[in-house]
Amino acid sequence: MNMNRRAFLQSSLATSGALAASGFAPGAFSAQGLREPVAVEGALTLYTEFRVMPPQNAQALSAIDALADELRARPGFLGLALKQMSGDSTMVKNYPERYKGVLATAYLDGVQAHTQPYFYALFIRFNDAATLQASGTAQAFDARVLPHLTMQGASSATRPMAIYRGLFTTVAAGDRQGVYTTPEAIRTFLRRPVDAPERETVSVENHVMVADAGHLTLESQVMALLKVAQETYQPADAVDGNGRPGARDNRHYRKALSTEILRNVHADGDLRAYLMHGVWESVWDHENSHLDPRFKAAAAPVGAAVVVGPVEPFYITRRLVKQA
Repeated sequence: MNMNRRAFLQSSLATSGALAASGFAPGAFSAQGLREPVAVEGALTLYTEFRVMPPQNAQALSAIDALADELRARPGFLGLALKQMSGDSTMVKNYPERYKGVLATAYLDGVQAHTQPYFYALFIRFNDAATLQASGTAQAFDARVLPHLTMQGASSATRPMAIYRGLFTTVAAGDRQGVYTTPEAIRTFLRRPVDAPERETVSVENHVMVADAGHLTLESQVMALLKVAQETYQPADAVDGNGRPGARDNRHYRKALSTEILRNVHADGDLRAYLMHGVWESVWDHENSHLDPRFKAAAAPVGAAVVVGPVEPFYITRRLVKQA
């Protein structure tokens, strides 16, 4: 059965509930909405999802570059990554395998066709809550970037578009060397990102919301899923121990380059937002991993607890700035 990709995308997003096309539902853009300070141990990520109209994209990217230069000198800065949404996973929603990759470049195609804005996800990492608060990061974003995030048209040119911002703590992370759960090990992980733009990796962000009550108990199941996602590959006779490249016409896949579980430090009513952030060598590696019975078995308990989602877009890293 054939399905028009635009219709497929619309039907896919219709299942996302409170989640927006770009991930979480946009909310207030005020820096005060972040409710700093917070009592959280370990590194914190100021995570922002926003849209940019094509005529303003170059100016917005320049503003991000200026913001990165400014923040890089701040005490406690760990890194900044800007990622452009490029497509959407179909396998995370358990669509039939024949639809694998049908939305892999949907949002890049939308920009090229002038039918959609640019969608971005911005990760700004700091050593801890105190250094993030002292850095004035949210206020600097408002001053430098927010003026470029407006609707077009004479009557609305100065009205900012809704964006999503949240403070996230990394619960666990992994790469091909190991899995990390302590605050210092996670900080070390964050200092050595694998998604440099020149590597042409694909980032995947699984956006979910679960019941706030009992969310810490759920994390043990999420961490088990992270371990499976980080350590499994296909086929078993891979020469280098990382698997073989996935493709449209096979079920091969290589280990994820890195995986990370981020939890919003604040509840959203009676729900709690999580990001499952992975970096893969290709879209096909990721999509094929979802077809592996080992992954499905580990994902089942987590999927059963999801109240809203999953929405799992693909991203291409456009900017990566490391600690000075």
